[in-house]
Amino acid sequence: MIIKNYSFIKSASQLALRLLCLLLVSWQSSADLTSLSDTALSDESLGQVTGQALFKIEEKPSSFAGQEDISFTKMTLGLKIEMNVIIDELSLGTFHREGGDSSTCDGPGRHCANNRAAANFNTWRCNEITCGGIYNDGEGNPFSASALVYGDLIGLSGAQKFGAALAAIFGNHYASSALFTREDIFPAGFENRNAGSWTETDIKLRDMTFGRVIENADGTESLEDFIIEKPFIEFAHDDSDIINGGVRKIAGLRIGFGSSTGVQGQAIDAVSGFIRPVVDVYVDAAIGKAEFTFAPYLGGVRTAGYIHVDPTKTLVSPCDGSGLVCGQVEDAAKVAEASPQAQLFPLQNLVLDDAPNVWISMQSKDIIYESDTKLDTNGTDTIKYDYETAKAGFWFNLGALNITKNDQQVLVQESGTTNYTLDSLAEFNRLSGIQGDTSKPLHPDNYFSAHPNNAKYPQINNYY
Repeated sequence: MIIKNYSFIKSASQLALRLLCLLLVSWQSSADLTSLSDTALSDESLGQVTGQALFKIEEKPSSFAGQEDISFTKMTLGLKIEMNVIIDELSLGTFHREGGDSSTCDGPGRHCANNRAAANFNTWRCNEITCGGIYNDGEGNPFSASALVYGDLIGLSGAQKFGAALAAIFGNHYASSALFTREDIFPAGFENRNAGSWTETDIKLRDMTFGRVIENADGTESLEDFIIEKPFIEFAHDDSDIINGGVRKIAGLRIGFGSSTGVQGQAIDAVSGFIRPVVDVYVDAAIGKAEFTFAPYLGGVRTAGYIHVDPTKTLVSPCDGSGLVCGQVEDAAKVAEASPQAQLFPLQNLVLDDAPNVWISMQSKDIIYESDTKLDTNGTDTIKYDYETAKAGFWFNLGALNITKNDQQVLVQESGTTNYTLDSLAEFNRLSGIQGDTSKPLHPDNYFSAHPNNAKYPQINNYY
């Protein structure tokens, strides 16, 4: 793991107070705890003690088939942390992975299909050169942005948009596109591994920010915090050797938050994990306009992110707008075809609203972590979040594979189609709390005026 230039500007001032509260659990007790007699420590006496603990520890066996030898210990801290953080570079999982080939890549090589049982850390064979599409997309195309979605950002004229739209109808989605390495258009840029320019890495993020800097009308600057609540750490135990007199082993470690709220920015060069935000898309194709909402499945190992064509993984609402344009984005497969590269780019500016599905893990073998549950804002409905299998190595989870409310599926499909209703996607978005927007893709500004990155990421990127 490599972390460069970590700056923790502000943390919770309540931490010391909460630690003190752990010692002084409650003064409001009628139970006599001054004696160690059976009477003083009886269940009845202890039942009269009230208070709020700093942390909660839960132990449970895995509930998933095939993981009978896995169990979990989770410790949740009752903390609320208001922070403003910048990290210049974060690299996790700098170890060797076996290279993929045509037999491990589905479609044009943008997603990896694990078809080989191998040792730990090599169960997932794909890397960013031969499968995953960072070096190219499996078809030899340059790594570039869609002219249809980012035409205004690229600076295309109406005639150029028209030409790109016509070309896209006939399958050339790269007409008038712009390379992501063009920092004059995309200030965060993109660092291509390209023949060893940087170490093979599961997760490589640059210019990470949590929070925003606000430039006030009077010339002063203030901070808008990023808020996390109920941070947790969870161990996955491998108990397979215990029955033979062996020892319990640590097979995985998960660290996350019960709630994340605020603006997060990052430049993503490679990621291993499950990424599924809800994204609003606005297309101005000159021959017509369209808008739709979808939740793209962007996961994988050491990938820059590509939309999966499976409609159960990439969730698309009906398109509203020109029939000519909407015909190009009418389902998951069409959306993936129409916007074939760099779908993690809009996640440079991510807005989280009480998001309960942000965590990072490392494991020596593939593990399905237990579902998380919470009460909805009304305090009565129980929300359950299910997750994708975390692959061996480092794994970043941003979003939920499935969400149910009171054991009922939140997502509802349009009758006779593979699309999902706009209302159910809106509810899915509210409960996941992870929002992206292709019309607001630029990295937010979280740098004071004296910082070099303040010019790189100006205030206009904060989209007030």
